[in-house]
Amino acid sequence: MSSDWFDLATQGTESGELARSIDWSATSIGAPDTWPKTLRAAVRLCFSTRFPIFIAWGPELLMIYNDGYRPMLGEDKHPSAMGSPASAVWAEIWPEIEPLFDSVLETGIATWAEDSPLTVNRSGFDEETAFTFSYSPLRDEDGTICGIMDVATETTEHVVDRRRLQTLGTLTAALQRLQGDVDELAAATVAVLGRSQDVTRADLYLDTSAGLVAFASTHERHDESVPPHVLREVADRRRLDHVGNALVAPLAATRDRVAAGVMVLEGNPHRPDDDAQRSFLQLVASAVGTALSSTLAQIRQVDELRTVADALQDAMLPDEPTAPGWHTRYRPADDSLLIGGDWYDVVDLSDGRFGLVVGDCVGKGLRAAAVMGQLRSASRALLLENLGPAATLEGLDRFARTLPGAELATVLCAIVDESSRTITYSAAGHLPPLVVNKAETRWLNEGRGTPLALTSLPRQEATAALDSGDAVVLYTDGLVERRGEHLSEGLRRLADVALAIREERHAADLPDALLAELLSGGARDDVALLLYEVP
Repeated sequence: MSSDWFDLATQGTESGELARSIDWSATSIGAPDTWPKTLRAAVRLCFSTRFPIFIAWGPELLMIYNDGYRPMLGEDKHPSAMGSPASAVWAEIWPEIEPLFDSVLETGIATWAEDSPLTVNRSGFDEETAFTFSYSPLRDEDGTICGIMDVATETTEHVVDRRRLQTLGTLTAALQRLQGDVDELAAATVAVLGRSQDVTRADLYLDTSAGLVAFASTHERHDESVPPHVLREVADRRRLDHVGNALVAPLAATRDRVAAGVMVLEGNPHRPDDDAQRSFLQLVASAVGTALSSTLAQIRQVDELRTVADALQDAMLPDEPTAPGWHTRYRPADDSLLIGGDWYDVVDLSDGRFGLVVGDCVGKGLRAAAVMGQLRSASRALLLENLGPAATLEGLDRFARTLPGAELATVLCAIVDESSRTITYSAAGHLPPLVVNKAETRWLNEGRGTPLALTSLPRQEATAALDSGDAVVLYTDGLVERRGEHLSEGLRRLADVALAIREERHAADLPDALLAELLSGGARDDVALLLYEVP
């Protein structure tokens, strides 16, 4: 049953047509022509605006609403909500909103809520929503509060979009900081997405030579609801797929493989699986894929550079002496390099004669290694010309003056003659050789001079006799120098340790034992060690 004023107020809208179809006389608020003026005014306002409004009136708080409010009722609550008690229509959230109704009905003071989170079931599932609304009192002619008008705006999309953008921003920032390490990248991805309300699950699969390998997950175990063949197809075809509510996305392509991996993402189950949610999950997969692809490319480049660097450095290292009695060791201070600025060489001069060189360039790293390589090659060439130790150092002086970075390099050059059991040596600023046997140690302190390129004077050399059982130790300063300690202390320590080892062990054991004893805390500088055991 209707009335002229009600027909006029509700005409032109679908919700108004629905309101006219209700037999209001059969409800607790009666026919529209019996409604008080205040209710009539509220109804006219409700149906004359496109802003979402609903009215709850009478002891049962029966609902009247307009087209603007209708979407908030979802697919299930409309049209049955028209003329029904608010407590029945919003039964799932009534415990939360009833106190607001009661407050307005009792005090007459309007409420205000901004982006208020509510979990409603209006389209067949528990849905996360947010509303900004105000409940205002409606009075009859004598001033009694008989109803409430709700002016509302649903802000769910705004709240969820803002939160999703925050997740993407946090994820992107974390991944940018960690590019270069796949494990750290995966851990950061899991950490960020594991805290996100908009990602229920994230599983990462890395594409390896053994196939797709489960790599990281926000859960203890990877979800097995996506069949392996789907994962493989997504990786090979680089095309998105959906399995139920899960997005299966290829991670960014790399140069030598179809894809770096696959990511399985499940969104917020309390939000519709719509284009907005799928777009968000695709952006997540894109961010992770880009970072992973960049990381793998960086790792590949580093590996390639390391391979080249290792090959170049390996070419700089001399071959191990094949004659008996020679032992060499090399330990760079920089673990990322095979060599540094120190070097050694053993040159077979035939007839039982061997040329020895131990040197130390100023500086560390690849630059020092490059200088070292040229000095070592030059010293080998000079020794093969049958020059003596002093003449070899004079040749290196001339060469060092033309090679930037070679100035101040220290070198010890020697020639061992096995037939005469002698060692002839000359030092360009280098530490003296140590001769050790089971009974004593002695230093070869003669034939000394300045580091390379500092003098044009003739170099001096000296000759010392060697006895059976002697071990001649040539080394660089990294073996003996310690910060805050005088060099003499390091030399004394070397002699003491060498003698103690030699008393108990064979000369062949000296190189490794010396390194273990003297570098127990690790090499702080490059160390080259050359040992000759007199037969």
